[in-house]
Amino acid sequence: MIIEEDKANLGRIEISPEVLEVIASIAVTETEGVHALHNNFASGNFEKIGKKYRGRGVKVDSKDKEVRLSIYVTLDQSHNVHGTAENIQKNVTQTIMNMTDNIVKEVNVHIVNIK
Repeated sequence: MIIEEDKANLGRIEISPEVLEVIASIAVTETEGVHALHNNFASGNFEKIGKKYRGRGVKVDSKDKEVRLSIYVTLDQSHNVHGTAENIQKNVTQTIMNMTDNIVKEVNVHIVNIK
């Protein structure tokens, strides 16, 4: 049985970079060996004025359904640093691709501290 798809153009779907930041930050914090995301300038200023900033520690560059991310983390000292960084890359890539259909070109992990 062949089902024909309606290919009428209903409009554009655009996902905000802030949404990608939140998705990535959740994927990072769910990775074993991550102690915390590191605050960046924007997140620190948002939290000072009383707003919770969920994408802290994640910078997103998105263009034409291609995403490049920079992740700033503090890792647990009890885990392998290299292995944890690779797991962060895998988790973030998989989660963003599954949830948004965007292509993840780069996930750069910046290890700011180890606790």
